[in-house]
Amino acid sequence: MLLMRCSLVLFVCSSASVAVAGSLSGKLELPPPPDRPPVKNKGFLDRVDNPLAPVRPLAVAPNLAVVLEGEDKPQAGGNSVTWELAGDSFARPVLAVPVGTEVVIKNTSKSARMIAAAEDGKLIPAGLIQAGSPKSFRPTEAKAYTLGDAAVPYLKGKLVVVDTKFVASVDDTGKFDIADIPAGTYKLRVYFFQPATGKDGWIERPDESVTISAKGKSEITAKLPAGYPIQKGK
Repeated sequence: MLLMRCSLVLFVCSSASVAVAGSLSGKLELPPPPDRPPVKNKGFLDRVDNPLAPVRPLAVAPNLAVVLEGEDKPQAGGNSVTWELAGDSFARPVLAVPVGTEVVIKNTSKSARMIAAAEDGKLIPAGLIQAGSPKSFRPTEAKAYTLGDAAVPYLKGKLVVVDTKFVASVDDTGKFDIADIPAGTYKLRVYFFQPATGKDGWIERPDESVTISAKGKSEITAKLPAGYPIQKGK
């Protein structure tokens, strides 16, 4: 009889926990992408437009990460996230993770890479990441890190470590989803990273508040300002 009572209590607690959690389905209204940066190293010919097909605009969505900030903080230890290093670039230029998450860089290219963080040389264990092999590390400070290989100047990735467990990437249409969010009011923040210019930071937006319902799915459409202005000093 005692065992049956304990099981019942656990079941009730679990149901109550699920009942107060909701989810967020959002869409970012993306303005036109920033202009392409000027040519740094001029070759033998000036750069001209393609006469047969227009040059595709810069893809913005992969350079964005969405973060929902509230009172619910990530637990020590966190989960594990794999960040694919494909060829001479990361599969996604920007990745947001909670503090304490194990970040696994998986080198799917055919070349070994020496990846390090510009802001902290000890963040990633020293040594090459061999082709087809992973390397893991666990950031413990909420901070943005620029990852790259000194031998490959154009290989850049931005790791945004935040003090919240509610993070999401953005698809090509600007949509994102975050699940299992306790009911309450949160701040919706968007991080932008443009590897070609080195421009990165939290996008300045006038309205960052979003309310999550206790049950079901909350929806939001957030409009990003033209030019993707970055908040100063943050």
